[in-house]
Amino acid sequence: MLKRLVIIALLGVSLASAKSYTITLSETCQAGDAQLKPGQYTLKLNGPTVVLIDSKGKSIETAARIETAERKFDLTAVDISKAGGTPRIHSIRLAGTKSRIVFE
Repeated sequence: MLKRLVIIALLGVSLASAKSYTITLSETCQAGDAQLKPGQYTLKLNGPTVVLIDSKGKSIETAARIETAERKFDLTAVDISKAGGTPRIHSIRLAGTKSRIVFE
């Protein structure tokens, strides 16, 4: 059975011209081909690559695609599934945008 968890995350502050977003994971999760440990991550979009920077400054890159929704998202949120026992991030909705990052 597919169980979905939505973890509300905090909206990051723009450090340069590109926006960044902050997400917090409460458990170890798989995002694309990257394994993420619990903690806070800064998320930046770099074309077809998502760069996640952990609280220690380590960069983790993984492939993803960007989908556009019909309306803007109010909050940044992470959609996680526990199918097969390993928590997997399916998508991340970005607050204030119509963008959703989808991991394969």
